[in-house]
Amino acid sequence: MKSGIPMFFGALILVAAQTAWPADQWLSNAQLIDGLPTSKVRAVNLRISDGRIAQITAAADRADAIDLHGAFLLPGFIDAHSHIEDPASARRALLSGVTTARVLGDAYLKGMATRDLVRAGYVQGPDMLVSGGHVRPRLGEPFILSFPQFGQYLDAPLQGADNVAAVVRAVVARGADVIKVGASERAGLANTDPRRQELSYEELRAAVQEAGKTGLFVAAHAHDRHGANAAVRAGVRSIEHGTYLDDETLALMRKQGTFFVPTLAIMSPLSDPRGDSADAVALQVRTLHMMRPLRDAVRKARALGVVVAVGTDGTYGDGDESARVRPGHEVAELVACGYTPSEAITSATYNSARVLGIEARTGSIAVGLEADLLVVDRDPRVDLTTLFEPMLVVSNGKVALNRLSQR
Repeated sequence: MKSGIPMFFGALILVAAQTAWPADQWLSNAQLIDGLPTSKVRAVNLRISDGRIAQITAAADRADAIDLHGAFLLPGFIDAHSHIEDPASARRALLSGVTTARVLGDAYLKGMATRDLVRAGYVQGPDMLVSGGHVRPRLGEPFILSFPQFGQYLDAPLQGADNVAAVVRAVVARGADVIKVGASERAGLANTDPRRQELSYEELRAAVQEAGKTGLFVAAHAHDRHGANAAVRAGVRSIEHGTYLDDETLALMRKQGTFFVPTLAIMSPLSDPRGDSADAVALQVRTLHMMRPLRDAVRKARALGVVVAVGTDGTYGDGDESARVRPGHEVAELVACGYTPSEAITSATYNSARVLGIEARTGSIAVGLEADLLVVDRDPRVDLTTLFEPMLVVSNGKVALNRLSQR
């Protein structure tokens, strides 16, 4: 895949559902890619009933069905690392084929509020699991204004296992679905160093233990190899980014079942010209340095059997590069790193569901699972660009996008 996010993929034509579906609806003559590893494409009919997949049979004409005429039926995308924070962005994500999203980081708890609006039916968007903030030494003003009881950290770093546990406890109490911790500094700011560790092993372990009391997983923002290693040893669920992962940490991830969400596609735009300021140039140069080790880490992960999932690190907003990236970009990046198209699609569906711990509910197409579906008009194993223009998006059995009448 060419470095950078193509502008023409950033704009998605918004087409509302043409008609309301009945509670029980057949789709016929679909080419099924169910998202599961090693499965083969097969021609099927599929019945949706009360928001779930009720039946899958061999393809046949049915008078009561919506005929897909051989189009390809996939699970809805699960974006395992996003930054959706408002209703408009949630809707864009859904219309892009994202039926579930994990939101890591949450300025002023906007993502959590958007999640609640989606759950209440006031906003059209994917199912969202939200972290409610980013637990790191420098919590930042958006976090402190959301949790003013930690005002002492406006000008001082969060340090110590007990203090980290107290912050995690507050985020859980506010309604977080997952906890995000900082194992290394950020890459996207000119004044931070992604090769520098943030929280210590003891602090990371305290976060994992506190989150575990209520059954929540912990995702670790980790570029630095030392921070990533500490996070894996501490028991986090996933490593996010993982630019400088070394062989020792990758092997430990394989042993412990730690997931890897590399967010490859979002890194590429940082090297595109965004101005002539010193900070812009610094980020462009940094990205040129980071992309090779990140891609190498992904290739090694595949060879070792570390489970890789798709996360865009995108906002689905209407602003900068992070607004334009879609799961299809990440799928293409994985293919460029040696994954087969089928493996990459599994990373964007079933593997991402496993990261979130919801694979018994969604992430693949099987009887009994939620009807989270995506229909595309060309074979994505041959032409990945078809993933950028869904013909049909169904979330929890409800039609979000329907272009089928245009076929």
